[in-house]
Amino acid sequence: MEKFLYLTEPDWAKSWIEGGEIPINLASSYLSDSREGIMTPDENLIHESAVPIPSLRQHGYHFENVKNLTFTGNYSNGVRLPDLKNANYYTEDGLILSFCNHFDEKTAERFGKSACVRILNIDTTRKAIDKQIGCKGIMKSCEYTVSHQRNHFLKSIEDKWQDEFRIFWKSRKTKWVKAPQGTAELVWLKN
Repeated sequence: MEKFLYLTEPDWAKSWIEGGEIPINLASSYLSDSREGIMTPDENLIHESAVPIPSLRQHGYHFENVKNLTFTGNYSNGVRLPDLKNANYYTEDGLILSFCNHFDEKTAERFGKSACVRILNIDTTRKAIDKQIGCKGIMKSCEYTVSHQRNHFLKSIEDKWQDEFRIFWKSRKTKWVKAPQGTAELVWLKN
C-alpha cells in the first residue's frame, strides 16, 4: 500500500528516501482555533454521543472530559432532554503520522507544502516505527462526517479534501525515529 507524504521543506524528503531522523508529533500539536491546512479545531477530540454534548450547556449541564456518560430521564424547564448512554466527550493525545491517499499538486499547495514523497510500503514503515516507539500503531484511512462525532480517524467533512491516511500510537511524548533507507521515493518538488 503506497501513501503520499507532503512535506514543508524539500530537504526533509532526504530522511524518508535515504534513511534518517524524522519527528512524530502529538495530535494536539495540530490543534487550532481555525481550520487551515493541517490545523483543525477538533484534533484529538473523542466525541461519541447521540447528540452534541456541548449542546447540553444551554440547559445548564456542563460535561467535559467524560467517558461512558449515561444521562437519562432529565428535564430542563419542563423540556425533556435527550438520553445519552455510554457517551464520550474528551481529548486523547497520542502520536500521529498523517499521509494522503493520493498525490496532487493542488492538494500540496492547499497544505502549504513544497515537496512530496511516496511511501512505498506503509505497513513496513509502521512496523519499523512501532519498534522504536515501543507500541503498535493503529493505521487506516480517515472517514469524514457532517455530524458532531469525532475520533482520531473520524473528522469533519470540511477536511475531506485531505483524503488522509493516519497512523496513531498511544504514546504521549513527541518522538524522533529513524526512517529506514528506501522508505520513500521523491514524487514532487515545488518549482
